[in-house]
Amino acid sequence: MREKQSAQPPALIHLERERNRLLATRQKQLEAFIAEVSGGKRRKMAQLFLKIRQTNDFLHTLSEIADSLKPVEITSLDARPRYTISSLFLYESFKKLTADRNEQFFFVTGAELDGALILDQWAEFEHQTRTAGRATGDIQSTHKVLIRLEQFGHRLHGHFHSHPGNGPSSTQPSGIDENFQKRLEVAGHSAVMAIFSRDGFVRFVRLDGKPEIEIYGSGVEKHDDEKTIYRLTDVYNA
Repeated sequence: MREKQSAQPPALIHLERERNRLLATRQKQLEAFIAEVSGGKRRKMAQLFLKIRQTNDFLHTLSEIADSLKPVEITSLDARPRYTISSLFLYESFKKLTADRNEQFFFVTGAELDGALILDQWAEFEHQTRTAGRATGDIQSTHKVLIRLEQFGHRLHGHFHSHPGNGPSSTQPSGIDENFQKRLEVAGHSAVMAIFSRDGFVRFVRLDGKPEIEIYGSGVEKHDDEKTIYRLTDVYNA
């Protein structure tokens, strides 16, 4: 059995800040409404009442989103997710991740079938930084993506990014990569990290154990089963 964790994911922290801002706004609206009651200004009272109702609606929506974003606690090692990925999707992801010399980074989602998480759809966002050695997402943009996933009943299944260099050794996660993955796992998320080299090696990473990966289709071969590294065998003709 694994010890349960209680840390909040970044999206929930952002939602809590937004909730506090709305609560402060509602308090000011209520105070203004009370002031207008004593003055008997019906039109102004009606306008303020409408604004208060809108603020209450926003708060209710935020509460629903926050509840749905709270991760399901996984208490058994046997409950670890399985990941199924199309070889064609890996090739398309490789082309997107290596389109220029700078690192690229995006989220991945998809369907869930028979206990397997299907990684087959990009969930992209704006970047704050993109250089040859680093890619970081814009925090507001990443939160919008996560909220949109929740609105459509999808979970974050993975996050893919590229590294400079060639060969399997270039897919080794950095300290920044591991810290991001750790925050996700501590919060109970099931997302797997995938790191792509410039010549078609892909390493899948979970810090809580070796992820169970199933590749659907051809054009991908296992390079190192112990480290969950695969190789796209025909990247130059894809």
